[in-house]
Amino acid sequence: MLIPFHSPDASDSTWVRPLLQSEGLALCDYSFPVLFCWKDAYGFQYAPLGKRLLVRLTSSLGHSYLWPAGEGDPTPALDALTQDARAEGQPLRLIALTLYHKNWLEDHYPGRFCFEQARDGFDYLYSVDRLADLPGKKLHAKRNHIHRLDEACPGWTWAPLTQADIPACLAMDAAWHQDALTRETVRGLSTLDDEHRALVLALEHLPALGLEGFVLRWQDTLLGFTLGAPLTETIFDVHFERARGEIQGAYPAVNRSFARYIRQKYPHIRYLDREDDMGLPGLRKAKLSYAPDYLQVNFSAVECRAP
Repeated sequence: MLIPFHSPDASDSTWVRPLLQSEGLALCDYSFPVLFCWKDAYGFQYAPLGKRLLVRLTSSLGHSYLWPAGEGDPTPALDALTQDARAEGQPLRLIALTLYHKNWLEDHYPGRFCFEQARDGFDYLYSVDRLADLPGKKLHAKRNHIHRLDEACPGWTWAPLTQADIPACLAMDAAWHQDALTRETVRGLSTLDDEHRALVLALEHLPALGLEGFVLRWQDTLLGFTLGAPLTETIFDVHFERARGEIQGAYPAVNRSFARYIRQKYPHIRYLDREDDMGLPGLRKAKLSYAPDYLQVNFSAVECRAP
């Protein structure tokens, strides 16, 4: 069977999002904004099959596939992905698997797959209340940084992002991107370019992607902004965050203020998913500095014998 894969389009949200959400997967990979905004970086393509979504991506290893999210027996979808991989002369390679789906594969296809934890792809999840209140000794430094911002920029404000804010957000990201390129290692250069393109797509398609924005300002200066969308009933995915790094406290203030905004608007949300660190040391250090409540473990699986 030839699967009619195609590249994500913003208009697909109406049918793709329900399939992704029906399985309640607490991993950012199963978010429509991620599939759309990062389509150039990872070559995301998808197609429906019954009540499931088939997602393919491309890397130096060839094609890989997400778990076919949706409802009902996943066996036909996995069979279709197997055939697609075979047509490319490759073993079936699945990524971003939860522990539940790893166990499902082991139970239904014993010995067929070899598994590996994908540490660089672990999502960092934080209690909304902890990020909103920054309690305790572990987060004392974050509170101090915000005090420095209070002193340097008295009366700074935060508000939902509107269409009028988008040009300033695009300009901030362009400046941030150029500055980051000058201090990043060779390994991170392509990642920075990919993230820049993804953020531009997000800002250009906010309503269609179901993204919510948030800005921090002092007088006429944009101090920072963030973009996100609900991932599950209890988890809100923070897709992007930018702030003026030269202004002490801007980043922690964006982080804390957005958590307060989400807590107020969505009282049922318990966690903010600040996504993975992509294996970048600086990003990992920054995410760990907020003492995540837990890391969402995920696995990759590759066929080590034919079915």
